[in-house]
Amino acid sequence: MADRLRPILIALLTALVAVPALVLGAAPAAQADSQYYLYWSLWEEQPGGQWQFNESGAAALTPADGALNGWRFGIGGFAAPDVRAPRTTATFEQICGKDPAPAGQKKVAEVIDPGTSADAPSGVTPPQPLTACATVAQDANAVQALQAVAPVRYENGLVCGIEGYPATGCGDPAPAATAVPVDSPTEIASPQAQAAGIPSSSSSETSGPPPAVIAIAGLAAVVAVAAVFIARRRSGSSGDGS
Repeated sequence: MADRLRPILIALLTALVAVPALVLGAAPAAQADSQYYLYWSLWEEQPGGQWQFNESGAAALTPADGALNGWRFGIGGFAAPDVRAPRTTATFEQICGKDPAPAGQKKVAEVIDPGTSADAPSGVTPPQPLTACATVAQDANAVQALQAVAPVRYENGLVCGIEGYPATGCGDPAPAATAVPVDSPTEIASPQAQAAGIPSSSSSETSGPPPAVIAIAGLAAVVAVAAVFIARRRSGSSGDGS
């Protein structure tokens, strides 16, 4: 009986070694196939009204008093010019007005542009763009300034959703895209919202172990059971022969 089980045990051990390479190795290949992604990019207005793509990350940026930050959801890479800028020519004064910030605080104008239908996840219609003025502490970073005027879904150092858009996902691949679509400027209403202290949304989603871990654990359990069974059979055979 033990001799008949030995080939099965060898086959299971071979599968146990192969599963990580097959399952875990497939993930990088799948990601490498996609050059573009769907995500919220951060932009800083420069003198002359030009947008500059922020590559340092929102949490690493501390905007100055009078800064204008633009957030754009869309299809893009991770460096300009493969990223779509906000579609507006609004100025800081149009959004925040001319009154100075209270002592110890600063004003940061925010442009929130969810993009067009070409940028939207499948089956989802993007909401209308909006602007708002954040009054925050002098040392507030770009994420905190945004959280002062809109609910933010923030995961693993990334702004994944603003005002509930999109409802799910974060930097998901856009495999169908072969180039960043071209769009044109659009008028965005400037309500001069002096909002402050709006709590940010949080994501506490949990997920089970990755499929690779489940598969490996299952195979390991089967191999262990088979090994114990063979050992017991051998022990029994030795006992019979003594």
